[in-house]
Amino acid sequence: MSQVNFIADTGQLEACEDYINNRLGHAPLAIAHFTTREKAEAWLKGLEEPPSSVLILIGDEYHQMWHDRKDNTRGMYREYMLEPYVEGLVAEGIPPNPPSFKTRAEAEAWLENHPTAPFEFVSIAGEHYLAVHHQRLKRHTLHHVASTLTQWEERKRAVEREEAQNAVVEAEGENE
Repeated sequence: MSQVNFIADTGQLEACEDYINNRLGHAPLAIAHFTTREKAEAWLKGLEEPPSSVLILIGDEYHQMWHDRKDNTRGMYREYMLEPYVEGLVAEGIPPNPPSFKTRAEAEAWLENHPTAPFEFVSIAGEHYLAVHHQRLKRHTLHHVASTLTQWEERKRAVEREEAQNAVVEAEGENE
């Protein structure tokens, strides 16, 4: 109840309600954006009491930020939040004539005046990208479809290998 009161008292009730009702229709929520990892790390180190287990954007990639209050350690790692969205949207089909641009800068300028809701495919130099509108951050990220799907498949295979290795270690431990 205290959390709900905090949300209401800080004027975030409508935003919270929108998130709950439409969270699958929004990009995963990131609390901050940085152009480089160095800037994100400097921000994280400068916080007296950082939030724990929240998402931030570095460039166009999600990162999970963490903080252990017991020993005040903190860090971040690459998080694959958007890749399942890209996979699902591509499976539904890329529209036949998405907005087309010669350069990324042209696409970004167009997106400033045509915010996606929250996802829209665009074409840049003949390649498909998924434009993602981060409403709270008032910005868009652009995700090259082909390389995003490749990275996602590699990540899924890495997780499968890790799980298989863990199963072998557990089985060996049980046999001893």
